[in-house]
Amino acid sequence: MKTTKNKLARRASSKKVFRHANHISTNTLINGLWNVAQAGLWPNQNFSEKEKAALKELIADHFNNNKSNKRNFKELMERICLAKRYVSRKRGRYISKPQDWLNIHYPLGLAGTSAWLERVNEVRSDVPEYNKGIQTFAKAVLCFLERPGENTFHKFRKQLIEQRQFDLLQVFYTSIINHQYAI
Repeated sequence: MKTTKNKLARRASSKKVFRHANHISTNTLINGLWNVAQAGLWPNQNFSEKEKAALKELIADHFNNNKSNKRNFKELMERICLAKRYVSRKRGRYISKPQDWLNIHYPLGLAGTSAWLERVNEVRSDVPEYNKGIQTFAKAVLCFLERPGENTFHKFRKQLIEQRQFDLLQVFYTSIINHQYAI
């Protein structure tokens, strides 16, 4: 009887450990989103620690929905990429200041890009490879946050190069540097 209880206790604890091994905190996801947003949308701006904290709180508001954190993260990441590319396609376009753009109530910011991603997903239902680069990028950043290291870095670096996603490759590099050195 005692041995059976011990076996059950070990199984339960090993399942618990296993479940948490793939768990990534919402805070880590928020920091990852901030790193990408800063690298992709405001690359030449410096922010104080106080400003970063306030901006991360605005990002956190985007996690207050019924989606899983990882799914939400990937969607937000793709939407940031869509906004980056929208601005870079035509001279004169710009991203508003971060405190507006990241605000969940600002319709011309990150909140407004939800419809953009919906349209991309509609096209993907017929053409699965459509805008695949932003999917790869979102997956790359998420995987790096979960398992930072050379293997993850090189795997996704190679994929982004093969897909000719050079603009996102640069953001990937900068985001990793910001993540690794808490910039």
